[in-house]
Order: sequence, then structure tokens, then C-alpha cells
Amino acid sequence: MNRAHDFNLGKAAHAALAGDNPPSAWDDRLRAALKDALADTHYREGRFLLVVIMVVAVLSLATDLLVAPQNLGQVAAVRLGLVLPLSGIALLLPRRLVGLQKVMIALALIAFGLSMAFASLFVPSPGDALLALGVVTLLALALPVLPFRGAALVAFILLYVLAVGGFLYMSQHDIVKTSAFAAITIVTAATATIIAHRVHWLERRNLLLTLEAGSRAATLEGSNARLTELSMEDPLTGLANRRRAEQAFAEHYSMPATAGQAGPALFMLDLDHFKAFNDQWGHQAGDACLRAVAEVLRHAASRHGGLAARFGGEEFIFLLRADDAGRAQAIAEELRVAIERIEIEDHGATSTATCTSSIGIALHQGPEAPNLARMLSAADAALYRAKADGRNRTMVET
Repeated sequence: MNRAHDFNLGKAAHAALAGDNPPSAWDDRLRAALKDALADTHYREGRFLLVVIMVVAVLSLATDLLVAPQNLGQVAAVRLGLVLPLSGIALLLPRRLVGLQKVMIALALIAFGLSMAFASLFVPSPGDALLALGVVTLLALALPVLPFRGAALVAFILLYVLAVGGFLYMSQHDIVKTSAFAAITIVTAATATIIAHRVHWLERRNLLLTLEAGSRAATLEGSNARLTELSMEDPLTGLANRRRAEQAFAEHYSMPATAGQAGPALFMLDLDHFKAFNDQWGHQAGDACLRAVAEVLRHAASRHGGLAARFGGEEFIFLLRADDAGRAQAIAEELRVAIERIEIEDHGATSTATCTSSIGIALHQGPEAPNLARMLSAADAALYRAKADGRNRTMVET
């Protein structure tokens, strides 16, 4: 389900990257995913920005010390008293309150701008003009990195200009009443807004590229997993193949049995006279017979907690744990009888095809670690004896 979800999001992201449609026309799931990803990004970047604001607020007092040393205490009290508490509170907010964090960032920056405007009141010309322009510079530097988008960005600019510009105007600051200051403010704000829009567009594009790349990675992972699965599966019967059986033995049956644990048992099963069966009924019926036998083995593996595998041709193996030889042979007899009862319909004949099997059983005994090669050899020897004794029977290694 997750891979399918990632794939669908990746397709939607690819379509968004390839087309010229606005975000409002995108797939709802894509917009939701982008919104969530942007919220995470804004929360992290907002915390970084808050730290920068706090550090710059403290360091900027060095400038005030140079231009208005006699009023440094008042300026520091206003700046640090406003900026640091607002920024500190915003830093403590959890991820789920990212919207409130953005409001606090806006208030901290407005407070910073107001404190700079306040400091300019104590500085003689032309230093006061430079501090007043510093208010505009602060806005220009902040806009491209602020976590505001669309209407929120416009609202912040208007609030900042009204609050800080209004303070300067009400304070009878001469520079704010000049046409040059107004022009600089407008040009600076407009340029910073354009840059901010470009930064936000690149941010959104990078997120879309990330989603698209994630989809491709998920698709590749799924393909690789399926290839691995297919390399472990017999294509005709759907059972595990020899490679998977060897892997399963190494993972689950190769350690010595602990106290009270049943030891590993290995059945080697071969269909009797299968070449003659194919000659009589045809290879299509032979394949149907192999699939029916595989289904019997699959059911037995489910019942007894083992693994069934096709070893090649008409030969199968069955791995499980059995308490003793009697229990192992009883399970093998169940298999043999179930296979004997298989009937393969031949639509071109009036009778049905049947088959039988011979089964050799090997059990691991002793404290040493089980060895697959030895167990296969023992089961093969038992199978040979079962065939020599007349087939359609089970035989335990001696």
C-alpha cells in the first residue's frame, strides 16, 4: 500500500513538474503531501531564523553603542525586551503549532524593526537616516527566508510597513517623509518579494522532485523485491525453488535443536513413472499434475509449519520439524495418500489421470548442527529404497 501511495504521489508530482497548472489544480493528495512537507520545512527553518534574529538583535547593539552610546540602555531595553521574549516563546512551540510559530516570527521581526526605528530617534543626522534605512534593509533580508507564502507574505509586509513606518511618521522623523525614502522602501520591498517568490518556487519544485524521486525509488525497490521473489520461486507451481529451500534451511533448520525442540526432518518426494504419465496423458496434463501435487504440499506446509519446494522436474522436498521418525512418517503418509487421490481431468478422454509418489525421509539426530547435504543424501537413499520396494510408499532412512 505504501509503495502504491508513493507511486501515485510520484506520478502526480511528475505531472505537476511537467505542466503549467497552478497548485490549486493539482491532485488533492499531492497538495496535502506538499503542505505537510512544507510545514516540516517551515518549522525547522523557522527555528533557525529565530536563533538568527536573537543573535543579530544582541550583536546589533554594537552599532547602537557607536552611534548613540548615551542611550544604549534604553535601546537595549526596548530591543532585547521585545525581540528575545517573542523569539524565545516561538522556539519553545511544538511542531503542531507551526502556524503560531510563524505569527511569533512576524512579531519578533516587527519588534526588531520598531527597536531600530526607536534607536534612530537618538542619533543625529546623517546617522539617523542610516538607521532608518536599516529598517528597510531588515525587511529586505528577511523576506526571502521567511516561512510565509502568498497572502501571508503580503500581510506581513503591510503590517511591518504600517507598524514601523507609522512609528517613524508619528515620531516626526524627517527621512520617512521624503520621497526618496518612500521610493527606496517600495523598490526594496518589491525586489525582496520577487526574490522571495522565486525562493519559494524553487523550494516547492525541490519538494516535487523529491516526491518524484521517492516514487522512482519505491518502484525500483518493488521491482527488485519482485525479481528477488521470482528468483526464489518455481514458475510452474509457485512453490519455493531449490535456492529458496537452501536459504530456508540455513536460516531455520541449520542450528542444533534446543531442549524440548523437535529436530529437522526432510522429505524427498518423487512422482512415480512421471515420464510414462506425460507420454500417456500429455505434457499439459503433466503440468496440471505437478501443480496439483504442489497444492497438496503447500497445504501440508501450512498445517505443519514447514516449507515445500520443487527441487527439479517431478522431484519435491518438504522441510519441517518432527519429534521422531514415527511422526515424520505419519505426515509423509498423509502426503502420499493425498497425492494418490489427485485426479486430473482430460477433456479428450473418458477417464481421469492419477499419479502416485514415493517419499524418502531423513531426520537429523545428534547434538551437532544439521547439514543439508547429508540430509539430502540420506533422504535420497531412503527414496531409492522406497522405489526399489515397489513405489507409492514412504521410507525412513536407516
